[in-house]
Amino acid sequence: MVEQGERLETEHDVVEFEGGEKILDRSVKAMAILAGLSLMWLMCLVCYAVFMRRVMNAPPLGGTDLASVSLVPVVFLGFAYCGWTGGHIAVDLISSLKKPNVTRWTDVVVRLLSAGLLGILTWRSIILLADAIEIGEATELIEIPHAPFIGIMIVGTGVFTLTFLLMAWRAWRGEPDAPSP
Repeated sequence: MVEQGERLETEHDVVEFEGGEKILDRSVKAMAILAGLSLMWLMCLVCYAVFMRRVMNAPPLGGTDLASVSLVPVVFLGFAYCGWTGGHIAVDLISSLKKPNVTRWTDVVVRLLSAGLLGILTWRSIILLADAIEIGEATELIEIPHAPFIGIMIVGTGVFTLTFLLMAWRAWRGEPDAPSP
């Protein structure tokens, strides 16, 4: 018996992942947790910097450097989770035509194009990492090396590329996407 306020699960609500999909699902969720922790760190850092600047009249050295490199894990580790759970903004003009077959194929094409573009971004990030290591690229004030953060960019865009490929494969087979959290 269903109590008031509860809803019954349908076969489209429950998505069972197997094998590689399960590994990707767990990886994406772990990366999202790391992105959230990075965001909490960034929030504390900004609050500390504002307090020191306004109250103590002594801005912390390298606060801007720390804040700028802290944005990298927030963004790149959260990308794949947002895409995997459908958290990105989407304009559903084509699906409003109510033709599931058209929507299915446009989903496949769009996801493959997105995977291609993210694959290019991953490839270019690998080249950027090699250059950053070669010249020892770092932030200006406190010289935080860029290489680890470019590595995070590579992991984030690489996993997002795999996510889009898997989502295209699932759309091609007519399977539902991962459920939103």
